[in-house]
Amino acid sequence: MSINNNLFRCFIFVFLLLFSFSFYTIYAQDITPPEKIIGFKVGSDYKLATYEQAVEYFKALEKESGRIKLYNIGKTSMGRPMIYAAISSEENISNIEKYKEISKNLSLVGNLTESEAERLASEGKAVVYIDGGLHATECAPAQHNIQLAYELVSRDDNETNFILNNVILILVFANPDGMNIVADWYYKNLGTPHETSPLPWLYHKYVGHDNNRDSYMVNMPETKYLTIIANKEWFPVILYNHHQTAPFPARIWIPPDAEPTNPNVHPMIVRWKNLIGSAMGAEFEKANQSGAISRIIYDSWYPGYVTQVVDAHNIISILTETALFRYATPHFYTVRDFPEAYKDLTISAFYPSPWKGGWWRIGDAVDYCLTASKAVLKAAAKYKDELLYNKYKMGKDIINKFKNEPPYAWIIPQTQHDPPTMALLLNKMILLGIDIYQADEPFICNGITYPSGTYIIPMSQPFALFVKNIFERQEYPDLRKYPQLWQGIVRTVSFKGSPLRSYDVAGWIIPLQMGVKVIPAGTLLPENISISKIKTAEPQKGNVSGSDDYGYLISHNYNNCFTAINRILKNNGRVFCTKNPFNESEKHCPQGTFVIPRGNISFYQIESIAKELSIQISGIKRKPDVEMFEIKTPGVGLYKSWVANADEGWTRWLFEQFEIPYKNIHNEDIKAGNLDDRFDVIIIPSQRTSSIINGHPKETIPPQYAGGIGETGINNLKKFAENGGTIITLNTSCNLAVDHFDIPIKNILTNIKPEEFFCSGSILKMEFNNNNPVSYGMPEEGCGIFSGSPVFEIIATFKKDSKPSVIAKYPSENLLLSGYINGDKIIRQKASAVVVPYGKGKLILLGFPIQYRGQSHSTFKLLFNAVYYFSEKL
Repeated sequence: MSINNNLFRCFIFVFLLLFSFSFYTIYAQDITPPEKIIGFKVGSDYKLATYEQAVEYFKALEKESGRIKLYNIGKTSMGRPMIYAAISSEENISNIEKYKEISKNLSLVGNLTESEAERLASEGKAVVYIDGGLHATECAPAQHNIQLAYELVSRDDNETNFILNNVILILVFANPDGMNIVADWYYKNLGTPHETSPLPWLYHKYVGHDNNRDSYMVNMPETKYLTIIANKEWFPVILYNHHQTAPFPARIWIPPDAEPTNPNVHPMIVRWKNLIGSAMGAEFEKANQSGAISRIIYDSWYPGYVTQVVDAHNIISILTETALFRYATPHFYTVRDFPEAYKDLTISAFYPSPWKGGWWRIGDAVDYCLTASKAVLKAAAKYKDELLYNKYKMGKDIINKFKNEPPYAWIIPQTQHDPPTMALLLNKMILLGIDIYQADEPFICNGITYPSGTYIIPMSQPFALFVKNIFERQEYPDLRKYPQLWQGIVRTVSFKGSPLRSYDVAGWIIPLQMGVKVIPAGTLLPENISISKIKTAEPQKGNVSGSDDYGYLISHNYNNCFTAINRILKNNGRVFCTKNPFNESEKHCPQGTFVIPRGNISFYQIESIAKELSIQISGIKRKPDVEMFEIKTPGVGLYKSWVANADEGWTRWLFEQFEIPYKNIHNEDIKAGNLDDRFDVIIIPSQRTSSIINGHPKETIPPQYAGGIGETGINNLKKFAENGGTIITLNTSCNLAVDHFDIPIKNILTNIKPEEFFCSGSILKMEFNNNNPVSYGMPEEGCGIFSGSPVFEIIATFKKDSKPSVIAKYPSENLLLSGYINGDKIIRQKASAVVVPYGKGKLILLGFPIQYRGQSHSTFKLLFNAVYYFSEKL
């Protein structure tokens, strides 16, 4: 009898084993592998899936499995639907709204008690955001998304089920347009000598590589969507942003980060980031994937990245940089190719298994990305309860922190230099998950009485560190003074070389860049203050006031005034700009005030403009008795090099925001000559002189994209200005004018050593000459970004018709407003922007990034003024 029982048990065991195997086999076979739809295995040499192919595959997965659900969040910059996926167990997907709500409640803290938070953490699922393809020429991460989705949806092993039961993965293609742009370019050149040539245009409609610098400004649609996913919809515990530029010869860079560390994050963010980075490293060793390195190059100082922007939202951000050759083309490396310091394969605490060289293929990069993503998912599954509870704890800690120490709040008065720009700032903050209120009554704070309607950002909210991070002054640490931060050796050694720069900018204060006055509350707000939370910040409603017998006046303070004059000119109206101040109906009107005679423009058109743009327009009975020049629609040529340039893209985006007409011109357009027949103004965006003149070497790119404007182009630009045209150079492109146009200007920073002067991505104080039309509408004192910028000294000349005039200059002391500067005495009282007469025309050198990454609203009008100044002869 016992023998029969044992045989029966064996039969049942074998049956269940076969059934399980058959179930797994059937389940896996029912899920279509990627190659059946995209036509090749993910990671194949010389193969890149397009965004449309990826979405087609995701849609097939959604039809075949209950583990994946797709969402369409909106249109990309080029009009494509931006699709992302949620992947988890079928049960979790069927209850996904419940788990979204748990994540939201824990993140926002609200009135949750600790016991309630513990219960929700136990009940909830760890939401993990992973994206690929933000920087589209870094091809492997976007391709890995496809394979990761397939493996999670099709596999039924213990590890996969453990992940799916505890984690909800949000899988995002961060730059759909770029994915197609790169694939199209690669396939066009595949098999030719130019197979790995660089893109001659940006891999985003406007901003290229800067799409990873836009996260606290949310100017681009894609950045807005990523922000909504993270801070409005899913509130993940971890956000993982894949990149592909590992420090050679390492095969992947993983956390911990380099120094310095941004101070405005909860310490637990740093601790968890390091833990997850170590978990990644362990998985690479387990998989025999050598070459993982940490703690060099990539710091977490700048908060505008996709990753760092969420650190202050209590989301653990993970960045990796996988090794890249070019696109999907393989490459073989030997140790002889390595930098000298890596040739002997010495191990270190943060590089314990050096890569020894060999073939590197896109498939290898995809495999490394997969290992890294699965390591993050496994860590999230393993520590699910703790991660969810810590979201609550971090938020609670921050709320309590600012109940007991300043700043207790930020106060934003309604009276501003440019009220619509203030509203724009506040609405960006709301989009980024910040609660904003308005006072229902007057109140006193810092000993000052503020009227009702004043905007208030209380710091007793879970994401308050984000507000502090972008509102306060940044003091970038001089790392030479703190060797213990970055020297992982037995005894730290003093460092006496030139200053050590950050990976990106050192200072950013967004309200300052936008020209918005914000005030930190050094004292507690009144206990009984009545405030109301707002959904949208609305500037004072635009209107038209006063008698309009003659026409209308528009202040130059508004950035939106340029949209207004563009619309008026488009409707055949006339616009004039006053050259001197005057009084109208007992109101002082400064130089630069726009005057619009009634003529062809009707009251209803003017009223519509005022309301839509939230600006105040005054009617006037008679023509002002003051000298004026007429503003005309400019013919603008915006230079677009075949050396792809994000500054050109930002300028193009800016013009479209303010409805300024322009036309892109390329090298051949400039070399063709007769520029004054086609344009009034030519703008050269910030770019190295060598890229403008020489462009790409002939052998590196298809011939139609090789070269620059050359000497022929320079001569034609000179003729254009001599014949009455205006050339505007931005930031580093000013060196083209200084070095090649024989003007009485020199850049005093040319060939200067970093030990003598150093300033990397900081905000400096600036003084503006309001008597110069290019500075109309600017305050007498303001600021500008310094980023690889020239500084001008005027050379004495006897030629009256070529004497430059100063638009802006650095003051005599206290230049630094945010970031870091060394040797500021060198640039004190020196010009940052100048107008130089040139024949019948003029050169306008704007020697700092006046439209920097779409952030520096306070200096936008310098470019706008420069464009419309073409019609006024010197």
